[in-house]
Amino acid sequence: MSKQSSARHVVGHLARWSAALAAVVLVVAGCSRPAVSPPGSGSSAVSVKVEQPRRRALNRVVEQPGTIEAYEVAQRYARVPGYVRLPYDAEGQLLIDIGHAVRGPKYDASGKELEPGQILAEVDVPELVQQTKLKQATVEQTKADVEQAEKALAAATAGVAVAVATVGDIQATYEFWESQEKKFAGLVEGGTLDRQSHEEARKQLRSAAAKLAAAKAAVDKSKADRDKAEADVKSARARIAVAEADARNLEAMLGYATIRAPFDGVVTRRKVSNGDLVQPGGKDDWLFTIARLDPVRVVVPVSEVDAELVRKDQEVKLTVPALPGPALTGKVVRTSWDLEPGSRTLRTEIDLPNKDHVLRPGMYVYARITCPLREAWTLPVGAVVKQDSATVCFRIVDGKAVRTPVQVGRGDGQFVEVLKYQTAGSPPSWETWTGKEEVAVRAAGLTDGQTVQPEGGAK
Repeated sequence: MSKQSSARHVVGHLARWSAALAAVVLVVAGCSRPAVSPPGSGSSAVSVKVEQPRRRALNRVVEQPGTIEAYEVAQRYARVPGYVRLPYDAEGQLLIDIGHAVRGPKYDASGKELEPGQILAEVDVPELVQQTKLKQATVEQTKADVEQAEKALAAATAGVAVAVATVGDIQATYEFWESQEKKFAGLVEGGTLDRQSHEEARKQLRSAAAKLAAAKAAVDKSKADRDKAEADVKSARARIAVAEADARNLEAMLGYATIRAPFDGVVTRRKVSNGDLVQPGGKDDWLFTIARLDPVRVVVPVSEVDAELVRKDQEVKLTVPALPGPALTGKVVRTSWDLEPGSRTLRTEIDLPNKDHVLRPGMYVYARITCPLREAWTLPVGAVVKQDSATVCFRIVDGKAVRTPVQVGRGDGQFVEVLKYQTAGSPPSWETWTGKEEVAVRAAGLTDGQTVQPEGGAK
């Protein structure tokens, strides 16, 4: 046999041997592969823990980031034009600068100011000072005019009294001579009295009548003088009111030349230097910004879905990452009630004491607000899963896991509210829980119709 024939024979033999070996391997592998039972075939039951729905009042914990803000912030402006004078100590150090604590006004129980706030700066306004002095002098002059008018009124009133008394005296004289004239006329008629005496009586009567008329005119004039004096007094008093109002107005404007702290706080911004010319202007022309830092506000934006749960006095745990130590505890003090149009969040505020000024505006916080929920049917969170587009649980019915769509509410991390469940039918219907249903505590890994062996859970 040639060498080539011998080589072809060897190659053929090896090929047949390799094919035979491969066939053996396939057979062995096929024999060792386990049989697969289709799901729900009932060939083996899976042990599952079950529970019945229970009615619970859960606590929903709303977790949101927040920000610390000053309790109050006020910007102080100049209301009168002039040059600024800032306070310095004996060594020439500025007493009012950023970071300095300032004292606000003090009030009594009725709200009356007992002590004004600390001076931040003063504005030199000499012309306003002179105008104020002029108005105060005008007030004093007007008061003197009132005093003079009141004296004139008293004199006029006394003059009326004298004139009225004079009329009374002249009236008596007139009546006397009137009676005498009539009497003398009768005597002349009877021939017992001469006509000369009668004429004398008539002359006296005419004189008394003239004096009486003059006296009555004097009374009228005295009354007119009195009325004028009364009008002068009223006018002078009115001028006093006007002068005093003008003086008070200027004094108020002069008071604006002293810029004071509106409350106890800290100067966080200063935009003016000694000697600057200031003018009353717009909102950006402020001189100082004062922040009240005890207490502070913690502002937490609560999302729309949880907004209706947040109520006043609910407990809040606050973590400030920038500060070491345990979480702070507070309560919801107020909410804005309406939602921010852009973010759709509810502004929620918690007040915290800050005596040592450790908490600073702008700090980041993380808030956990505990919100009690109403009582409802609940299941463990593991009993409810999302499959495709449906939320489902697995009820255990006659030893089978039945995939059941459910309507869920809120949860607390351990349990979730289950509102209703759907039963098969044409069409399917939503049923209310009775508490007798048995549900797999862990839904993951179960399939519809799978054979299960229930284990008793907490009732």
